Amino acid sequence: MSIEVVTLLLFGGLIVLLILGVPVAFAFGGITVLLTYVLEGSNTLFIVATTTYKQITDPNLITIPLFLLMGNFLLHSGISDRMFKSLGYWISGIRGGLAIVSIGVCVALAMCGGFGPGILTMGLIAVPAMLSQSYDKSLALGSVMAGGVLGTIIPPSIIMIIFAYIARISIGKLFLAGFVPGLITASLYVLYITVQCRTKPEYAPSLKEKVTWQLRLSSLKDILLPALLIVLVLGSIFFGIATPTEAAGVGAAGAFLICILLKKLSWKVMWESCRQTMSITGMVFWILIGATLFSVFYTSQGAQSLVTELISSLNINRWVILAFMQLILLVLGMFMDDYAVVTVCAPIFVPIAVVLGFDPIWFSIVFILNMQVAYLTPPFGWALIMMKGVAPPDISTRDIWRSVPPFVIMQLIVLIFVMIFPQLALWLPDKMM
Repeated sequence: MSIEVVTLLLFGGLIVLLILGVPVAFAFGGITVLLTYVLEGSNTLFIVATTTYKQITDPNLITIPLFLLMGNFLLHSGISDRMFKSLGYWISGIRGGLAIVSIGVCVALAMCGGFGPGILTMGLIAVPAMLSQSYDKSLALGSVMAGGVLGTIIPPSIIMIIFAYIARISIGKLFLAGFVPGLITASLYVLYITVQCRTKPEYAPSLKEKVTWQLRLSSLKDILLPALLIVLVLGSIFFGIATPTEAAGVGAAGAFLICILLKKLSWKVMWESCRQTMSITGMVFWILIGATLFSVFYTSQGAQSLVTELISSLNINRWVILAFMQLILLVLGMFMDDYAVVTVCAPIFVPIAVVLGFDPIWFSIVFILNMQVAYLTPPFGWALIMMKGVAPPDISTRDIWRSVPPFVIMQLIVLIFVMIFPQLALWLPDKMM
């Protein structure tokens, strides 16, 4: 059977299964196993299975549960709550200070292993605190959700690890490449909040209570240890002292020690941290198994040659093709979760980008920045769903949706700038690796 027909059957079947509500992992695995059996026979199933097993036992994938465990220790021990209060003391005199602190804590939590803890923690703590201070509802909700999704682009991002695994590129280089765009995005959020609160004082009334320097200095202990852990983990990767896997192990052990030193470790913290880590790891690994089955089968059928021939036959400027790919990702992100988009598109789009002459690391960052937009885009953006789950009861879905447009626009601005100026993503990995 020709690769063109196989492509139609493979992706057509996948889309049907996803529309029917079949979980992403089983949609990928199911359609692959079915087509392998029909086209190649039962003997080939064994080859596909053993190849998948070999790839899924890649030692680099141990970074996923270790980084998740690090983030969960800091989340369930209440250390992130104390970070929010401590940073709040330091910028208490600035209009919009609580929104800025929310961004700061979300950046710190992103550097500890993902976007989920940022939205969950700040949604429970920061949103009620801002609303009680008469902050504008959209500013309070939008700043927390936008800050939370920074965990997709700021290392050590779980989606980056999955992307690097699927696209077969360096995790370390991808981490380095995402650092500058992530910080630019966070800085743009802070600038927007500052300008909005200065031009529209009713968005964030100034705090009446005074904060003493003694209170500020005494609160530093709640910031220093997590900050030291972040510097240790990311610094060891960036300067080549440790591999991402080794740094993840140090991060998980370091978060555990911080819980002990701050007397926050309990059986409940241990149980919740390990339970949530295992739950998310199980979900991610099932997706990776399905995606690997899919990729191994499709590649064996001649996918690489199809992509090369298709691109070489098109008489279109490569930037037009790149823009079209970004548009596809943007639309898919509105209706599919990011794991599904990455597992479907990364194995196809990365080879296309390479054939077009684009740097694969730079293209990967552009891809992931697009996924960050997807997290905030109605109707199925994960950030919107998570916020609805933790927001106060009087916050409606309409309130949540109305809060995201300014932050989505800022994300798109960063995306366009990284596309126009590739060195924003490539400068750091070129310098340090």
